[in-house]
Amino acid sequence: EDDSLQVHDLKPGWKEFVQRRALGRFQCSQCFHKWSSAKVHILFHMCWCQGQGMVWMRAFRQACRRCPDPQLEEPEFSQETMETLLHNLVLKILQYFYHLPIQPSDLLEVVVDTPVGGPHDSARCEGCQLGVC
Repeated sequence: EDDSLQVHDLKPGWKEFVQRRALGRFQCSQCFHKWSSAKVHILFHMCWCQGQGMVWMRAFRQACRRCPDPQLEEPEFSQETMETLLHNLVLKILQYFYHLPIQPSDLLEVVVDTPVGGPHDSARCEGCQLGVC
């Protein structure tokens, strides 16, 4: 994990994949309020360097609506969501570094298995603030 990764800011030889709209769960570290969001974005930077593959990732965080001075909180993902994220990442690795033809329809959609209420709170979303959402 690397919280300094930026979209479209790649070192030479690196490739990028942004998984959009994953379902994440959050808990405020101050008031312990819990919420879910179906708009969590995960940024992956990957390269094939000196015969070894390397992947860095950044999951964009969100802040609590209830706290006056909230901290950005890390998302948690279900096992099913993690499997989908990894499936899509592997497909992108195969496409970028092994030149296998991958169609957009080959990528899996993340299943939203939890009711998510209310609109997306762009003011408290790190991805929105950085122009990723």
